[in-house]
Amino acid sequence: MEQLNVILFFVNFVKTLFVIIVIYYLIRFIRRLVLPLFFNQPRQSNNFNNQKKSRKEGDVTIEGNKSGGGEFSNDEGEYVDFEEVD
Repeated sequence: MEQLNVILFFVNFVKTLFVIIVIYYLIRFIRRLVLPLFFNQPRQSNNFNNQKKSRKEGDVTIEGNKSGGGEFSNDEGEYVDFEEVD
């Protein structure tokens, strides 16, 4: 009788693990199908295509970061080596 209980416990444990794994992969599959519907990726590509169409062929444009954070000013000061104090 004790062996039967152990076998039944093991079988139920394996069934539970199987169900959890199936649910996990089912959620991953559904997520791949449903989430792209909420994000409008075609709008971004259409916006890019509209910008591309509004320019004449052969025009050159340079787009960059206009915040000016990459430039260094002359009043930043000197570099001072760090010395550890005991």
